[in-house]
Amino acid sequence: MAEKCVLITGARVFTADPEAPWAEAIAIRDGRIVHVGDADEAASAAGRDPERIDAAGGLIVPGFVDGHVHIAMTGAAMRKAQLRGAGSVDEIRRRVQQWADENPDAPRVLGTAWVHGDVPNGQPDKTMLDDIVPDRPVYLDAFDFHSTWVNSAALKELGITAETPDPVGGEIVRDPATGEATGWLQETATTNMVWPLLSNVSDDELDLQVTAALEAFARAGITSVVEMALEEPALASIARLQAAGKLSARVVGHVIMWRTGDLEQELAQVARAAELAKQYRGDMLRVSGIKFIGDGTIDGCTAALSQPYTDGSNCDPIWPSDALTPMVAAADKAGLQVAIHAIGDATIDDAIDAIENAAKVNGTTGRRHRIEHLEYAREDQIDRIGRIGITASMQPVHVDPAYLANWLEKLGEERGANGFAWPLYLKVGAPLAFGTDTPTAPYEALPNMYIASTRKSPSDETIEPHRPDWALPMEDAIRHGTRESAWAAHLDTITGSLKAGMAADIVILDRDFFAEGPTSLLKTDVRLTMIDGKVVYSA
Repeated sequence: MAEKCVLITGARVFTADPEAPWAEAIAIRDGRIVHVGDADEAASAAGRDPERIDAAGGLIVPGFVDGHVHIAMTGAAMRKAQLRGAGSVDEIRRRVQQWADENPDAPRVLGTAWVHGDVPNGQPDKTMLDDIVPDRPVYLDAFDFHSTWVNSAALKELGITAETPDPVGGEIVRDPATGEATGWLQETATTNMVWPLLSNVSDDELDLQVTAALEAFARAGITSVVEMALEEPALASIARLQAAGKLSARVVGHVIMWRTGDLEQELAQVARAAELAKQYRGDMLRVSGIKFIGDGTIDGCTAALSQPYTDGSNCDPIWPSDALTPMVAAADKAGLQVAIHAIGDATIDDAIDAIENAAKVNGTTGRRHRIEHLEYAREDQIDRIGRIGITASMQPVHVDPAYLANWLEKLGEERGANGFAWPLYLKVGAPLAFGTDTPTAPYEALPNMYIASTRKSPSDETIEPHRPDWALPMEDAIRHGTRESAWAAHLDTITGSLKAGMAADIVILDRDFFAEGPTSLLKTDVRLTMIDGKVVYSA
């Protein structure tokens, strides 16, 4: 078979390679980059009569590597009532009612991304839904996916009564006077009770969800994703797409660990993840490790803090130290990469301790263990993260000031001012990987990079940014969304930067935002997305 040669010219190339960050052209042979640099030299390297792609004065960058996504959940969320930005409970009700009217045959009414600040006192209640949809179960995901707001019909479908005990690590919120469930299900009451019900769909439906998400990622210039709650049905769906030649992004999976309270059952999950990691080891689809949801969220007051929230409340971790430590040690010993969701500083302490202990007891290095989110970490914790070499996996979109009011109110001014401290991680030498955590936030890469480089809201730049002194230079922001995120996922020998020998995972944009400034990121469109030299999206 003849060698396929491609020459890309016509725009500046940002390589994300610190040793040679800028170039004029790229030469590709059979899906691999053979030259990045001078246009004439690239033309020579591309061989005789290559396919020519003209970037038309835009910008050429590496494919974005989203370091934290939920693929099937993103696809499923696209098919629900969209509640982000509603602004009030009345508007939430209107959108839910509209979706119910437009989907009369749906057995359940589904919505996603309601924000705590849009609900009175941040306390959703079934009575706010029962009158508009009395005859079908209603399930509304919170924007952070750590709680679900349901109506009375949904509580009945779930079998939840006043006598139903709280699951380990979660809460069925109850009326203090009557003990009845209010319709707000927090943490494992969502993950262990709601998610299995809603994810019980046909293979065809699951394939539609996965395909919808991957197609959206391609349109956004995302060529690799790290799936942070992998379950076997979704893994099978992704594998089906790969077998059919339709997988349009590299997928690195972390198998979700369910908290049961039984250590033997939990360790069995680690063993199963290790089996899957041996089975799925390719450059396009790989199982790399496991994921713990260590605590909840600050907005829902379910993240575990060392000092109480401003209202005097606090919360225990979902995975307390005595449960987390043996699991992390077992995974590390099995060669798995560990990712721990830890948002509050109490859980961050437990996560650091568990990772440090695992390396010590097993005598291991190089696992590239990571902590996800790190929204409120103290400086002493950041120092430890840097010293141990733990990856800080963070999501710029979570610091969008349009959605921070409730977050700041719950933490208070002093702690709030120290949130999302990206430069402090860099100062101590910690690897910093960027992602979006879609569908808890929008998946689009360019607005995410805008927030990283400005700390402003892409929806309203008049809103005061949160700690603008912690914004990153644009070149650094793009590197953390490409090269560094690839390194954190053990993809750094394959993708994340544009240099000879790497896969041709390339995005062509319609304008040079480096020349025009950060605001132009919000006006930039993706013209073409390429993975392994194959075009997976073209405008």
